Amino acid sequence: MGITKNTVWESKNSDELKQGVYRVLHIDVDRDAIILFELQERRISKPFILSFQRFSNMVKTRTVGRTRFVLPSYMLVDEGDIDPLSKRKRDENYQMILPLISDTTFLFEYAQSKRSAVLVKYASDKGVNSLHLRMLLVLYWRYGQNIYSLLPAYSKSGAPGKERKTTALPLGSKKKNRVLPMQRASTFLLKDTDKKNIVKSLRKYYLKVNGFSLTETYKKYTSDFFRNETERARLANEAPHIPSLRQFQYWSKKLITTGTRIRSKSTVSNFLQNQRARTGSAANTGTLPGDVFEIDATVADVHLVSALNKTSVIGRPTIYTVVDRATRMITGVHVSLYHASWRAARQALANCFMPKKNFCKLFGINISEWLWPCSHVPVKLICDNGEMIGLQPQDKVTPMTALEIAPVYRADRKSVVERRFGILNQKAIHPLLGSTRGGKIVKGEPLPASRACLTLQEVTRTIILAILEHNQSVFKELAYINPLLVEHDLAMSPLNSWKISLKKSRFSAHTISEDEVVSRLLPPEQVCITPGGLQYGNLFYECDDDLASAARVFGQSRCDARIDDNCVDYIYVRLDKNKPFTKHYLLEKRNIFKGMPHLESDVLADWIDLQYEKSPVTPVTHLVNDYAEKLNETGLQRLSSFREQNRSRTKNITENKKEELRRNADALEHESRRLPLTTVENMTLLPGPEEKVRWLATQKERKDAQEDNK
Repeated sequence: MGITKNTVWESKNSDELKQGVYRVLHIDVDRDAIILFELQERRISKPFILSFQRFSNMVKTRTVGRTRFVLPSYMLVDEGDIDPLSKRKRDENYQMILPLISDTTFLFEYAQSKRSAVLVKYASDKGVNSLHLRMLLVLYWRYGQNIYSLLPAYSKSGAPGKERKTTALPLGSKKKNRVLPMQRASTFLLKDTDKKNIVKSLRKYYLKVNGFSLTETYKKYTSDFFRNETERARLANEAPHIPSLRQFQYWSKKLITTGTRIRSKSTVSNFLQNQRARTGSAANTGTLPGDVFEIDATVADVHLVSALNKTSVIGRPTIYTVVDRATRMITGVHVSLYHASWRAARQALANCFMPKKNFCKLFGINISEWLWPCSHVPVKLICDNGEMIGLQPQDKVTPMTALEIAPVYRADRKSVVERRFGILNQKAIHPLLGSTRGGKIVKGEPLPASRACLTLQEVTRTIILAILEHNQSVFKELAYINPLLVEHDLAMSPLNSWKISLKKSRFSAHTISEDEVVSRLLPPEQVCITPGGLQYGNLFYECDDDLASAARVFGQSRCDARIDDNCVDYIYVRLDKNKPFTKHYLLEKRNIFKGMPHLESDVLADWIDLQYEKSPVTPVTHLVNDYAEKLNETGLQRLSSFREQNRSRTKNITENKKEELRRNADALEHESRRLPLTTVENMTLLPGPEEKVRWLATQKERKDAQEDNK
């Protein structure tokens, strides 16, 4: 380590140089001399000469080491920020000592003598006090031997940071009247006891959750500690001699730190969520795409109606989204009427881990795989207790990825997915009819539920389009997370960040087969093999004819199935426990639900149950029952009269039936003779086979004639 001019060194345990911090003022190798100056505040020191060889040996033996001397803040300023008065004073002082600091001979003479004759003579010639010159030289040598070391230390004037002792006279300006010549209350001089009482009042009334305001706390303070004085002043009709509100506010800020005030007036959860410092970042250059996915749910700000009955409002849907922390890419989504639960969350995860082309096709959106190339399992999945509480979610998800539960009231632990909700609501949901617009309802406007007119499928399609737009939007923070975007001059979009990371193998997620996703994540159900097909609720799906026939002969049976809540068009069924799940499509007899979510089948089932409950009998049911009872009574009377001829009545049933038909035919013929016959003019004869042949021949001849004319 080289010994150069103006460097600062610290002596620790040297016998030749006492402990302290020193600045090198000058080095003369030919004289084997080094001039040092001890850096001590509040003391006028003198430089001294030491052997350069001995000082070098102390550096080599590490009894003297290099250190750093911090300059005062008033010297660390830009030239343009210095006020003209300070600049003029600095320049005058510098010009005064410039001949001395430029003369090396003076430096050696001043360091060797106790009283420098050169300094005394120079001060006499300039007409200034020699002590003033010594102080300027000390400032110059102590603070770095440059012109800025001579700046006036105005920032240290007035004892900053130190509490002033109160005297008989009050500090600050006196109270003044605006217009009226009346006597104002005298200024109260606060003592240490009064300041302690202010702190007591603040802790008792102000520094607590839902505490009083500072003005109300001041009233409590005066009531607790100056009750006698206020009563005396009230009886005397004069202002009480007590601390003013302005004094109370000043000392409350001075005695209680800002951090203590903020923490004391807020709960721990509210402080961590809304008031704590946000110096960290969810992702940085060390976070790779696929490292962390965040999943969360929110209730969409829009009311929906049923696709089968547009007059029925079915409430607001729940949106589940899965977002990659490093790229801000929305990798999975699910919209349903289920509350935040494991059933809805597993649908979002299944969508996240599977290709999106077929999913978008369900909602009438045709995309290529590279427009939404997300079908990966992350290294870690962050969620909250809402949907992942319990052993079942952990058993299902943990074999695929590590699961991390965010603490309660710590939305900042999954801030990326929380921000995506705001973006989707603002871009896709709030412009829709029936939207609550985040609770911003203007008085007098119709209720959002009364303007509901959109179905779950339509809103889901809108959200998918908004996600595709989001994945191609520009986010400037991606430039600081993924250096590949800058290196390849790509737009700062989640899609570009995802694709370039995947291409350059800067990617940590992995893929799994579709069979694994279907069997582990889609909601498990039981379907019944019936003669009419595979039955799930009021839905029927295709199956092999032999299975349906066996169900008709030997009875129905059950098997495992997996349901995709997004669409009823298909289900996954395992007919053999040793085989994977296979896809089975909806039968035509249930085409009323085609393209709809499973929710709509439940809506229709509820509607059917309601109709049964509203109409247990028809208006004609009572008439039918009454007529049947009367008819039975008449029949019983007839049977009682035929009891003796019972055996003969049951003989010759076939001949009796023919006789009855003949009598009915004769009656019809008699009635037809009485009806008037239709005239020939009102009859239309339909052409027979011969007429058809003649008509075809005529058409052929006409066509041949037209071709000859051409």
